[in-house]
Amino acid sequence: MEQRWTPHGSEVIDPTLLQGLAILSKANGRSVVEELNNAVSVYLAQELPLKLGEDGLALLVGEMHEGGQTTRA
Repeated sequence: MEQRWTPHGSEVIDPTLLQGLAILSKANGRSVVEELNNAVSVYLAQELPLKLGEDGLALLVGEMHEGGQTTRA
């Protein structure tokens, strides 16, 4: 059974996940923001091809290089 986190109040990230990122950031000599960005980048690189195929990953990489923001139709 998969456990889902639901936000409470003004939380935007699971507190346990944030604590884990803080530990990783200290161990790796990076800020929590850098560690979070790294984690999101790795997640997207792994999940986008599975969900959207290689075209989805290419779209993301193209947007990142152009500095643009993706929009939904």
